[in-house]
Amino acid sequence: MDCFSKKDLIIIIILFSVCSRISAQQYFTDPDDLVEAINSSSNGGIFIVRDGVYNDFEVAIEMAATEDHPIVIKAETVGGVTLQGESQFVFKKSAFITLQGFIFDCQGEETLVKLEGCNNIRISRNTFELETNESIKWVFIGGFWSDNTFPFQYPSHHNRIDHNLFQNKETPGHYITVDGSLHINGSDDIYYQSQYDTIEYNHFRNNGPRAVNEQESIRIGWSEMSLSSGFTTVQHNLFEDCDGDPEIVSVKSSDNTIRHNTFLSSYGTLSLRHGNRNRVEGNYFFGNEKPIGLSPVGSNLYTGGIRIYGTDHLIINNYLEGLNGTRWDAPIALTLGDAIDGESSNLSKHFRAERVTIAYNTLVDNSHGIEIGFDNNGNFSKDLEDISIANNLITSSENSLVEIVDPNNDQGDNIYWQNNLLFPTANASIIEGASSTNFDLMEVTVENPLLSYDDIFGSWRSTEDTPLYENSLSTNDISQDIDGQVRPDLSNPGSDNYSLESIRFKPLTPEDVGPNANGNRSTAANDLNENNQSLLFPIPTDNILHLNNLAHNIDKVRIISIKGEVCIEKEIVRTNNGFSIDTAKLTNGIYSVQFSGSNNYLETKLIIIQH
Repeated sequence: MDCFSKKDLIIIIILFSVCSRISAQQYFTDPDDLVEAINSSSNGGIFIVRDGVYNDFEVAIEMAATEDHPIVIKAETVGGVTLQGESQFVFKKSAFITLQGFIFDCQGEETLVKLEGCNNIRISRNTFELETNESIKWVFIGGFWSDNTFPFQYPSHHNRIDHNLFQNKETPGHYITVDGSLHINGSDDIYYQSQYDTIEYNHFRNNGPRAVNEQESIRIGWSEMSLSSGFTTVQHNLFEDCDGDPEIVSVKSSDNTIRHNTFLSSYGTLSLRHGNRNRVEGNYFFGNEKPIGLSPVGSNLYTGGIRIYGTDHLIINNYLEGLNGTRWDAPIALTLGDAIDGESSNLSKHFRAERVTIAYNTLVDNSHGIEIGFDNNGNFSKDLEDISIANNLITSSENSLVEIVDPNNDQGDNIYWQNNLLFPTANASIIEGASSTNFDLMEVTVENPLLSYDDIFGSWRSTEDTPLYENSLSTNDISQDIDGQVRPDLSNPGSDNYSLESIRFKPLTPEDVGPNANGNRSTAANDLNENNQSLLFPIPTDNILHLNNLAHNIDKVRIISIKGEVCIEKEIVRTNNGFSIDTAKLTNGIYSVQFSGSNNYLETKLIIIQH
């Protein structure tokens, strides 16, 4: 092949620059033009709103794009577009669309982003704030309500809300609501929750003051769909001063996972309010010396931990420090119930906890510890059933590490205790209020855990001198500790097992979450870049193209000629040496490189110059 001269190379680079700007990208300042362009698109594309301030920017989309040809609606730069007034985005029966980089600084009575019967919608790197006097759900995922035509007779699924900032909520409603749809089956009404949605790397802050009800930061499901399996994952989010509701995160459906989140200075709890088979794993709760507050109706507000109702939950590897909560808001709250699973058709009741495993959790310097048997002034009478409390570490200097709140409600053999380490200091006691619970050495060991405070983590951690206990719950999937390190059968009690392995998960800070985490990813190329570094090298390329720094959920790459022909299509297989493509058979010129994966898409440009 002929080599290009320096002049030819300059011309190619200029063409590359122009092509990069115009290929599959359109710019807009008017919402009606944006809607018309998207709804008439037949091959996906990138639709860019130019930086600026827009009032009443209302967009309603009904477009089912595809994984191979997705749609991206983005601000020209992340944070460069501010939407005011009654601005909103509504997606109906839509798929494979990304909404990225906007600031919603709105006023009005409408949900800011609503998904109805959608799948594979991504809401990423936006800032949400709404001034209103009404109860508004800011971001809503639901079905296309009571639409029984295929495929909308079932709810939405596989949507992703990531790297957003939600702040300054002062009225009822939720930052995020995961709802579903109604399926009419003859004379029966069946409620299905949206499934397989992911909420991750978001920053939730300043939700308050306390409302009587309905001001959770996240609500997953509701009572009538509590038996529906959501398979929702809430992970790697930061909750800071989220005080608006007794339930910071309210789980009201089944088969969800809440993991690796950090709760700071927030009044309330992570509440398993309805539903079954939920997993709460590896979360951090810090009271941060936030004083006891006072609600508008005169009740005390506490920084709390995890409250549990329902069946077959797994509560493992959580760290709870400096919390002042009690009763509903204890670090781990096991109240009695007013209904039993399978025996009541009133799904709004408090179903007693049964077949629940609470293991490998660390409770340090809280005002209270594990609280059991609160009966809500005699309104709850259903005893707990088959609760396993094992391999936990509890230490504090006040009150009791374990308390039977109402002494007549000692649960006795309904709770199985095994291999827990309790270490009361100063004025603290081991257990209070029990009439029949006497721990033996197999259930509780009283000894110094020999923890060390880690300034980098801001938490107490195990050391090489911390005692080792047998794993008494080998039938459960507890193969890692809170750091993501391997937990052997003989390991430290509590959330952290001492290890010199690399640490995957740490308490989150504002720098780890929100629109600018890992750098301001305002360009298309960086949307799929894990470390804000180059995806392709070398540029120009001759016979070998190297790919690296791709996001974990990208699994396919295509190289397309300027004529639209697919020249190379590969499944990405990651190795320690990255991933490379043989481009020796490509002729000189400009090509598009398309990356795609689970609810993610990128198109960038490549120059080939063979030597």
